[in-house]
Amino acid sequence: MKNDDIGKTRMSGPDRRSQIVKVAMRLFAKKGFKGTTTREIAEKASISEAVIFRHFARKQDLYTAIIDARCNDKQGESILYGKLKGVEGREVFSTVASYLISEHQKDSAFLRLLTYSALEGHDLSEIFIKTKGLEFIEFLEAQIKALIKQGVFRKTDASLAARALVGMVLHYSFSQEVYGLKRYYKRPNAKAVDAFVDIFFEGMRRR
Repeated sequence: MKNDDIGKTRMSGPDRRSQIVKVAMRLFAKKGFKGTTTREIAEKASISEAVIFRHFARKQDLYTAIIDARCNDKQGESILYGKLKGVEGREVFSTVASYLISEHQKDSAFLRLLTYSALEGHDLSEIFIKTKGLEFIEFLEAQIKALIKQGVFRKTDASLAARALVGMVLHYSFSQEVYGLKRYYKRPNAKAVDAFVDIFFEGMRRR
């Protein structure tokens, strides 16, 4: 077996798989999907392409692993939903906004990666929408419907309202982390979260 097949240091199967995912994510986020080849991923990971295909027989398998690595904990459970356990009312929306903004601030690679995927017509964004995005919107929609039923929110399209909240937060993250607006516009995360949730609640509140 050539040294390329095992890398410079021997790794366990899960560690090697994790390494491939991290390298692929970094390259996809930097160069896009059309600008990144499996050969380049292999070179950066100090392995052969055969090792990549051994762990990920299909490109879709690699894309799914990238999404899981960013969104799930080591037990395979959603990190965000873990933070939302036992949380109710306004705090649900604050927790969601805070999590998204802080995650994008710590590392904007996944935000860039999803953008490249959507613009270039690759499968990752579609996989993300089907496995994470739609489920998340439905979760927020259910929270909004509950508040409408309680009389806290006025009657409105809960699905559109959920998208409105997510849209505010994602636009802020995108402009700050991808467009580079954070060089000119700085706010503490807590202040941004409070502002977005205030705007949302005041717009939704039953008069």
